[in-house]
Amino acid sequence: MKNYKTILVLLCGMLLLQSCKQKVNKKVTGCTFNLKLLDGQSGKVVVYPYQLVKTMEESKRLTIEKEVDITNNTFNLDTVQVLRNFNISLNDKRFSAEIFTGPGTYNLSFGDDKLVVEGSNLHKEFQKLDEVLGYSKMKTIQYKKDLSKDEAEFKSNYGVNLLAAIKENSKSQSLAAIVYKFYWAADLPTLNTILTSFDTSIHNNFYLKQLIKRKDNLEKVAVGQEAPIFTLNSFENKKVSLKSYRGSFLLIDFWAYWCGPCIAGFPELKEIRAEYDEDELSILSVSTDINKDKWVEAVKKHQLPWTQLIDDETNVSDTYAITAIPHLILISPEGEIVYKHHYSNNLTEELKKFLK
Repeated sequence: MKNYKTILVLLCGMLLLQSCKQKVNKKVTGCTFNLKLLDGQSGKVVVYPYQLVKTMEESKRLTIEKEVDITNNTFNLDTVQVLRNFNISLNDKRFSAEIFTGPGTYNLSFGDDKLVVEGSNLHKEFQKLDEVLGYSKMKTIQYKKDLSKDEAEFKSNYGVNLLAAIKENSKSQSLAAIVYKFYWAADLPTLNTILTSFDTSIHNNFYLKQLIKRKDNLEKVAVGQEAPIFTLNSFENKKVSLKSYRGSFLLIDFWAYWCGPCIAGFPELKEIRAEYDEDELSILSVSTDINKDKWVEAVKKHQLPWTQLIDDETNVSDTYAITAIPHLILISPEGEIVYKHHYSNNLTEELKKFLK
């Protein structure tokens, strides 16, 4: 295993070079799918959204569905270069696949209970990267509890191998997708490493744009920066602005009704609320819930004695680069972010460093 990473990166570069040599110079302007169906075969193709969706309604609106049979077996997608999840049902059989789409022609055939994708160099490149880097394998074991020795070693090396592969394939659109799927919640140093490794010519890639946005937001909400101002609706249906809390320390708690660790932290927050006067410390809860009714029920149930806001429209959680909850931030009387809570620390003790 000593030279595993070196071999992996070199092989990755060779495979992509071979793929690039096979590309035709003729410009392709559409993304066309041809299904090779047999007489009597019919069904439906469902293409799920590649976009970041927050509600079932939005997901339904962006989902593409197409009825198919032997006489109606072609359809087109937009040419955005992204990974899309396909679910195809033909008679009594179902086929699922993740396909890297973009300009080109995709020929789908069905045999031996397997979906075969041919014709697109973009998807061929993705398949080769998947084979070398183990993208599909990582998906199957990422949240697996009991790993074999080989699986544990593979998992521990996966992220490092992705970063190494970028250096050899800095213009690869499909590699950008694979890297994003693993590093979408990365910290600022890791994001800087990723973005400086990819060639700037593909920074307009869908996935890299998401990472750039996260990097920019993380920089804006780093400790020492002024907290971004927001205005949200309260439990009493009033507009509440962050500006109104200037003059005292403010602890913001991002949470959701379904979040067990968030709810487990409420007793400590109530103790903190009782310990400090309002002119010393204010507490503000910001719910990331989409379901407003569930939020209302939770606020009533847990009887939280401080202002409750809901971030159901303005994406404040995105502005604050929040990828996991609970997420607590302490803001100074001057409006500066002075502390971000990590749950390995004791919140009550950490606050004493700022509040006398």
